[in-house]
Amino acid sequence: MTTDDNFTEHVVKFEGNDTLSNEDYDHLGQSVTQHCKSYVFALKNGDNHGRKLRIIDTPGIGSTYGSSQDDANLQQILSYINNLTHLNAICILLKANNPRINIFFRSCFMQLLDVLGENTRDRIIFCFTNSRSTFYTPGSTASSLKALLNSLPDQKIPFTKENAFCFDSESFRYLVARLNKIDFNEIEEEEYNDSWEKSSAESNRLLQYIRTKMSIGIIPDESHSTKHVQLKINLMIRPMLETMRNILRNIILWNADLRNISIELCSKIIKVEVQMAAIREWHKFMIKYYEYEVPT
Repeated sequence: MTTDDNFTEHVVKFEGNDTLSNEDYDHLGQSVTQHCKSYVFALKNGDNHGRKLRIIDTPGIGSTYGSSQDDANLQQILSYINNLTHLNAICILLKANNPRINIFFRSCFMQLLDVLGENTRDRIIFCFTNSRSTFYTPGSTASSLKALLNSLPDQKIPFTKENAFCFDSESFRYLVARLNKIDFNEIEEEEYNDSWEKSSAESNRLLQYIRTKMSIGIIPDESHSTKHVQLKINLMIRPMLETMRNILRNIILWNADLRNISIELCSKIIKVEVQMAAIREWHKFMIKYYEYEVPT
């Protein structure tokens, strides 16, 4: 962030909390959230006292790695949802004052609806971030979102003040900056305080809306669809192929009288381009060797 009249740049970080290990802020343009993760909060105020709120953070859409990474993120989200007992609400996060919603976002949105089923359409909530500049309204994003919703086959997803919530995280950035010994003038502190009050009020309105309108959870298993079946099949492909490969390995080891030898696979996910370097034979096995370069 920048401060003072000379626009002095400061790098501020909120560290020391292992719950943030799921997030990567070092690569601009890609989703900060790397994989789905649940955060459970014990609510203590008002009518929510004694209740627990589980928020599932998911990877975003629009990765600089391209549509293949977006597809992988969507697949991961759908797989995670498939393991839940129920859902109360589905929050779609959008940036305020963004006049364009790309085609791929529409495709992912449609796939999500296909998997969750018709009974989830009235459980969708729209949350708009960075909304202080638009006076805590969706801004120009509203017209783009309305056009998207109107283009859907059934057009049954509501988008009104009741299920739309506008926030800004400036107050959080302010607190992190103060922890990093950065000072602000009185006017700036008043602006951050006002941002906190408005965002806090919207958060409470969101909780109240979910508690009163969506207290009864929907069960994903009750909304099976063709897309859900496709997801199930896709999830079965890799375990089946790995099982077949292990069976073939065991047969080769047995026939080669190598019963005291085992093969241990240690896989590691890397986001780099790889090239096959060579194929070598080892005890009747043809092993592929790959070359890759980890970006610095």
